[in-house]
Amino acid sequence: MTKSQLVGYDYLNKSQDTARRTELLAKGRELFSHHAYDELSIDALAARAGVAKGLLYYYFGSKRGYYTAVIEDAAAELRARTATDASRPPAERLAAGLDAYLDYVEHHPEGYRALMAGGIGSDPEVRGIVARERAVFVELIVAGLTGARRPRPALRTTLEGWLSYIEGACLDWLEHRDLSRRKLHALLLAALAGALEAARAIDARAVPSAADALLPRLRSG
Repeated sequence: MTKSQLVGYDYLNKSQDTARRTELLAKGRELFSHHAYDELSIDALAARAGVAKGLLYYYFGSKRGYYTAVIEDAAAELRARTATDASRPPAERLAAGLDAYLDYVEHHPEGYRALMAGGIGSDPEVRGIVARERAVFVELIVAGLTGARRPRPALRTTLEGWLSYIEGACLDWLEHRDLSRRKLHALLLAALAGALEAARAIDARAVPSAADALLPRLRSG
């Protein structure tokens, strides 16, 4: 076999590896969105994925490695989908980011459920992945509201609570589907407006006056 043939063969193998790993991650999202980590053994995961157990070990090293890879993959996709143009006004960025968030929830429910379930588990690495993604969202909102990276305590607590509200509302929405996505979007933005006003009532410096123009736009959805 010539050198060029070897290079082509290696490239083909890597492409096939990437495709197979992607397929396994997608299957993992589905499985872990409906089952807790401890409910499924590595044998059960392999059987439900339709592969040999050794293949999961080959790509992920262990059951825990498979689980954390699934959570990391879901988190990375959500982050990529909700990235917004920093040059846009804060209200537009927030509305666009939230719309992208809901789009991910709607079209990738397994990944979202798996990510949310991972955040309440006992695995510190998985909790760390979810906490990291939440911190990214908080930092973006704070930067848009205040221009700073570190919020005052009242604002930090408010935004953490709002993110928990979003997560609970989205899981409820996936369960019942009796509210339109547009109305859910408006509800979540209005909830943020109310939460920001509550933060300001506790600490007048938590939400600067520069954000006053943002609040009516949040209430209007």
